[in-house]
Amino acid sequence: MKKSILLALTVLCSSLLVVPPSEAAAAQSQKETKVVVNNSQLDTSDILNKNNQVFFSLTSLKSLGNLTFAWNNATKQVTVKGNDTNLQLTMSKKVAKKNGTLVSLSSAPFIHNGKTMIPLRFVAEALEGSVTWNQKTQTAFVSKPSSRLLNDVKSDSLSTVRNALINLPRVSQLTEDFKPSVESDSLQYYFPVNTNDKFIEVNNNVIRYYQITKNTSYLKWQAYIGEKAAEQDNLYFINRTFRKENGSLPNFKDTSFASFRWMPHITSTGYGLINNQNWNDVVLKETEVPQSALKKNYIIVSIPEEK
Repeated sequence: MKKSILLALTVLCSSLLVVPPSEAAAAQSQKETKVVVNNSQLDTSDILNKNNQVFFSLTSLKSLGNLTFAWNNATKQVTVKGNDTNLQLTMSKKVAKKNGTLVSLSSAPFIHNGKTMIPLRFVAEALEGSVTWNQKTQTAFVSKPSSRLLNDVKSDSLSTVRNALINLPRVSQLTEDFKPSVESDSLQYYFPVNTNDKFIEVNNNVIRYYQITKNTSYLKWQAYIGEKAAEQDNLYFINRTFRKENGSLPNFKDTSFASFRWMPHITSTGYGLINNQNWNDVVLKETEVPQSALKKNYIIVSIPEEK
């Protein structure tokens, strides 16, 4: 099957304080610390690892919600206001205020290269986000789904739920981070028939399997797809070798899938139901994706035959 398109999942920039275990920190000191907020990796200039603690610039918070910021130069205080949260942090002080209540910080915020650097974990969790630290890849994942995604995950429409799933924050605790050789605009998605808690994504020469837990997509398995032809007993719809795998993959040998192929050049999604007997013969039907859906990266469509 042809490779399909990757739609940019552009979202929030924020950060958090991460403290890796001390003995592992020394072993990982040569690796660059990364912060990924709702699938968007922060620029290295917005991240600072100081004494094995991660800080991020205040401006990286903008996408975590409907936030406003205020800086008081006289008191060296920064205020972050959200819908239900009001944070006040003072430079060089290890005490902050959340909704008027004093809270302790493990490290004080400070100014670095003209940027206000604040502790990642405190701010992310104070704004009702969650933080996952991957020790192997030295990556902090900040997750906070939008209210729209949270509502759509509960929808009675299977296609609406699936669209929300592919846009949820993604987290990996695998030991490596596989990158496509070329970032393509096209993606293929495979959902086990009548399910809405897992999916497979193919992006150029990388295939990934995700499971959904607590409104987050967790990467459970990934592989590089090789160039040599081969029959895959488990993922039967991939007819090439896997030259490297990482993680654990369930048995999908006898699973029927709802298959989707996004075609951006004609703003259309191909769709169909496949199994291990017919997958190579199925001709995907096509339907145009309306602009209103494209703006949300909602490119999964309904399959009438899926019941």
